[in-house]
Amino acid sequence: MLVNNTLFRRIELQQLMNLTARAFGKPSKRIWTLPNDKALHVYAEYTRDHLQDNMNEQLLQRMNKEAYKMGRLLRSVFFLKQQADIERFTIALYRNIGIELDGSIPGQLCFRRCFFSHYYTPDICLAASALDDGIIRGLTGKGRLTFQQRITEGCKCCMATFHDAETTK
Repeated sequence: MLVNNTLFRRIELQQLMNLTARAFGKPSKRIWTLPNDKALHVYAEYTRDHLQDNMNEQLLQRMNKEAYKMGRLLRSVFFLKQQADIERFTIALYRNIGIELDGSIPGQLCFRRCFFSHYYTPDICLAASALDDGIIRGLTGKGRLTFQQRITEGCKCCMATFHDAETTK
């Protein structure tokens, strides 16, 4: 699978930057040419700086919508149909952006290590999770991600549950 390729990681980060910038209504920064660690740093500061100044429900909905569209595109481009493939792909995507994730979709997810936890306050982390929900919903085609605890709140890991469409009713 291409997801562990260095070029793929750089493109993934640039696409994440682009969708986030669209949601913010701001220009995107060019980060795909930077080393992965530097690109992550620039993206984390970009999201932190924009979210701390302008966090409202409309922005969170735009972030979620843009992330959902990206998830749907990835699902289509990589022909993700089987649940196991979607889980492996999601875990690899998150690993590429400095997040160690395990668990099952639908089901309980544990975010054991998060690059962004060094940059985000609990409020910014809460807002940024609109991206997580959108991406995973787009990859699966349904459902909702709900966090129960976060690293930014002093917990050892972030815990979340992804409910498929049938269990969210």
